[in-house]
Formats: sequence, structure tokens, C-alpha cells
Amino acid sequence: MTGRRILLIALLWVCTVAGASALTWGVISSAGAGVGQPSRVTVTSTESPSAGPTAGSRTWTGTGGRLTAVCAGDAISLGGAVPDDGYWAKPYEKGPERLRVDFESKDSDDRSEVKVFATCVDGRPQFRHE
Repeated sequence: MTGRRILLIALLWVCTVAGASALTWGVISSAGAGVGQPSRVTVTSTESPSAGPTAGSRTWTGTGGRLTAVCAGDAISLGGAVPDDGYWAKPYEKGPERLRVDFESKDSDDRSEVKVFATCVDGRPQFRHE
């Protein structure tokens, strides 16, 4: 009777593993069916182009990092500030008249700092730094 019990347990184990494997492969197969297929995105426009002011963007790159500013008419906004390794980017003014972002060194021995200012001139960002 001990031999039959072991055989029955082994048979149940094989059936359980086979069922779980089949279920796993079924889930993986259905989940992966759409992977690698080209997306089917259609872009349509429901509005006609505006005759108003258009947005212009520019990027300043220098010691400490990179600053992107966006102008919409005379209003300026911060597109992004990315510090270089070893620097912090600290936005102080975010528009609409002027941007100011300071790039400060993280090194306690080198407290260098670059202040970048931006304003909109003729719909395009203009930069200056100190």
C-alpha cells in the first residue's frame, strides 16, 4: 500500500505541474501577442491653426547645466532645468516676465554658482548669466 500511495502522490504532482505550466504559458502567450506590433495611433485635428502668438523655445547650456525656456508672446515659462554632475539646479523665478535659475556646486570646497536669467524678446527666449 505504501508503493501505491507514493505512485498516487507522484501522479498528482505531475498533473499539478502540467496544469500550472499550461496556465502559465497561456497567460504569457496572450500577454505577449501585442508586443512588438506597430502602434495604431491616428492623429486628427479638430481645430484650425490659431493666428495668435506662437511658442518659441531655446536652451542655454553652460557651466552648471542646461536651461530650457519657452515663450508664448511676451510670457516666459520654464521648460526644464538639468544640472550637470556635481551641481544643483534651483529655480527662483518661473515667469511670466522673467526666469531665474541658479546652478550651484554641490562641492563644499567649491561654492561656485551660475545665475541664469531669461526673458522673451520678439517671442524668443534671450539669456544672460552671472
